[in-house]
Parts: sequence; C-alpha cells; structure tokens
Amino acid sequence: MDGIIVAHSDTLLIGTPGEPSSGLDSLIPQKWTQTSKKDVWKTITLVEIERKPAGSKETMLFSPPEKSDYSNGNGAAQFVREKLGFVVLEVSLKSMNEALAAGTWRAIMITLIMILGGALVTVFLVHTVAVPIYRLVDATRAVAEDNLDHTVPVTRSDEIGVLSSSFNHMIRQLKVSRERVEAWNRELEAKVAERTKELKEKHAELERAYEVLKSLDKAKDDFLSLVSHELRTPLSSVLLYSEMLLDGIADSEETKIEFLTTIVDNCKRLTRLINDVLDLSKIEAGRMPFKLEQLNMRELVSDTLTSIRPKIESKKIAFTFEGVAEAPPLWGDRDKIIQVLTNIISNAVKFTPKGGQVTVWLEDSGKSGKLAISDTGNGISREDIPKVFDRFSQLESIEHHSEGTGLGMTISKSIIERLGGEIWIESELGRGTTVFFTLLKADQDFELEEELDRVEGNGALPDPGPES
Repeated sequence: MDGIIVAHSDTLLIGTPGEPSSGLDSLIPQKWTQTSKKDVWKTITLVEIERKPAGSKETMLFSPPEKSDYSNGNGAAQFVREKLGFVVLEVSLKSMNEALAAGTWRAIMITLIMILGGALVTVFLVHTVAVPIYRLVDATRAVAEDNLDHTVPVTRSDEIGVLSSSFNHMIRQLKVSRERVEAWNRELEAKVAERTKELKEKHAELERAYEVLKSLDKAKDDFLSLVSHELRTPLSSVLLYSEMLLDGIADSEETKIEFLTTIVDNCKRLTRLINDVLDLSKIEAGRMPFKLEQLNMRELVSDTLTSIRPKIESKKIAFTFEGVAEAPPLWGDRDKIIQVLTNIISNAVKFTPKGGQVTVWLEDSGKSGKLAISDTGNGISREDIPKVFDRFSQLESIEHHSEGTGLGMTISKSIIERLGGEIWIESELGRGTTVFFTLLKADQDFELEEELDRVEGNGALPDPGPES
C-alpha cells in the first residue's frame, strides 16, 4: 500500500501519498513481512504529538501506535503494525518569535493609534456637536428665565449652524413681540391711568360741587331766614308806628315827628336791603352796568364822608385821610366806587368804639392805586376773615348784631374784581381791622383794554363761593 510522507526536506511533500520508489527508503528503514505471498509496507501512523521546549528550539515527537493486526475478515490479508521507531522534528522558533514580537508591536501601535484616533474623533464630535447643543440648551434656559438678549454664536453653516441661526431669529422675534406687547401694555396703562385720573377728577369735582351745593343750599336757607328777619323787623316797626299814629297815640308834634322819623329810617333800611339783594343778583348774573371813567379818589372819599359824617360825629370818632399829594387818577365807575367806600367806611365806623379812630390813605402801587381803610375796633379773628366776603354766612357770624344787610362787603368785592382790582383784609383780634383794595391807573392803556373787555362782557361774575 501506499504510505504518507510525514517528513521530508521539501515541506511541500509532507502529508502527500508516497511510493517506495519515491525515496521513503531513505527516511524509514524498510522491513518486509510475508503475508499471503504479498509484500506489505510497514506503515507508521502518527497517533500523538509531544512538544518539549529545548532552549530556543521546540522538539516534536511523533509516536507510532502499539502493534496491532488487521484482518479483512476472511484471513486473506493482514496488516502487521509494529513499532518501528519515532521521528524527531526540531524547528527553530527565533524567526517565529521575532515575527510574533513584530506583530505584537504592530498590534500595540495600531491599537494606540486607534485609541488616539478615537479620542480625537470624540473630541471633534464633542466640539462640533455637543458644545453647540449645550450652547443651545443654555440659550433655551436663558429664554425660559426671560432673558431675550442672550444669543447663540453662529460659527458654522451646517445643520447646527442653521439651527443656531433659526434660534437667534426666534429670540429676536420674541424680543420684538415682547417689546410690542410691553408698548401696548404701557399705552393701555397710560390710558387706564388717564381715564382713572379723569374719573377721579370728575368724582372730586362732583364731590366738591355736591359740598358746594349743600353749603349753598344751607347758606341760602340761612340767607332767606335772615333776610326775612331783616325785612320783618323794619316792616313791623313801620306797621307799629303807623298804627300808633292812626290811633292818635302821638298827642304831640314831637311824638309824631319821632314816630315818622322811625318809620322813615325803617323804610330806608328796607330800601337798602332790597337794593343790596338786587345789586348782588345783577352782579352774579353779569347784568350790572358799569360806566368807566377816570376817578379822583380824594374827591370820592370826601363825597362819601358827606353821608357818613353824622355817624362819625355821633360816636366822636377821629377821621383822617392820608396819602400822596397828587393822587393819580384811577379807572372805575364813580357810583360803584362810592358804594364800595360807603360800605367799607360804614363798617369801620360801626365796629369802632366811641372815641376811636378811622384812617383812610391812598398809595401809589406801580400800575395800580391802593386805598386802605383802617379802624381801631375789636378786629376779626383769622378764621373769620374769609367769612367777611361770604355773601351768606357773614350776615349771621359778623354783622347780625348791628343794622345793615350784611351784603355790603360781598357786593364791594364783586365790584372791585369786576373793575380789575383786588380786595383783601388784614386784622387781629383787639388790634383793629384794615381793608385794602386796588384799582388800575388811568395811564394803563393796554391793561385797561383787557379789563374793559372783561368788565363789559356779558359773562357772570366769578363766584366767590363759601369760604372756610
């Protein structure tokens, strides 16, 4: 039978079938066995390999199996296997170790290069992908915290760059929208505040008007009550003395004259009261006629004293007039200014005790002339000074104890203000009272025209209103 080459100088022949003539006799000792008249090659079968290190070489031992016989079953042929020997192969591992070491180093270097490359790729990916995403996350948080000034830097044109640009555009749009909403809110708040302010002002005006109406209503009631009393008192006197005359109680001429004098005085009192009420109504309605002319205040004061002098003399009051030697002419209505002077000087005489003093002086006050009437009476408290010009309450609080309508100062104030002047009072309790008023000088042409327009207009007078 053919054998198998298990060792040969040509490694390509190892493991291939071999014939006796192929040179196996040079490798394996030949042993012949006569069986059934046929020659059979003794075969060597590799059954185990043992490797034993020997320095830098490795020894491989090929051991054949134990002897065994083989029969084909009919006894015609038989293979006899005998242990003929063993083959020892010794191979040097130097080249193999060197190749293995080189391969190991190559593997290590490749591994290191791959690790380094992977790290670089990771860093690159983190820088190019993760960092922009983190920036977008930070920007999103900033927007959530109402910081619309935060933007994302755009340094690339890929998908991340497009996303960053879109995010910045969204923030800008949000900022514009918020600014519009804030502007609308401010405008709305301003309108609401304006409307609220207007409502508050209207409400305050209504409250003031309501309080004024209440005060006016009460004051008118008081006024009507006082006027009724003032009318009833002189009427009662006139009626009483008239009946006494008719009944013949006055048995002498002197008594008749006394009764008639009382009747005349009460009639004059009624006339003054009615005239004052009518004058006040005309002034308030803007229907009081004014005749403007240049006035000499010294002459007006002298004319006024003519009607008041009996009262001054009866109370032994010292009356003096002081002022500039040549007083400048003033603009005014002669009859109305005499009415004002009569009211003020009469009050001064009325509230000055016997033996007191009343002083009138005239001063040059720039564009105006100022007249002052001072007395040495009991004076007026600070709280009561505003009430002097009150056309209602002053009747009861100041002058109710004396004769008169109590409307004189109210009418005087309205007349002076209609003529473009001012009127005020300075007084202290126990130290007398001084009443001041001013009128425009006649040389004030420009101011005069303005005052003429105002005086001759058809509008109602400014309402002094109830003073506190």
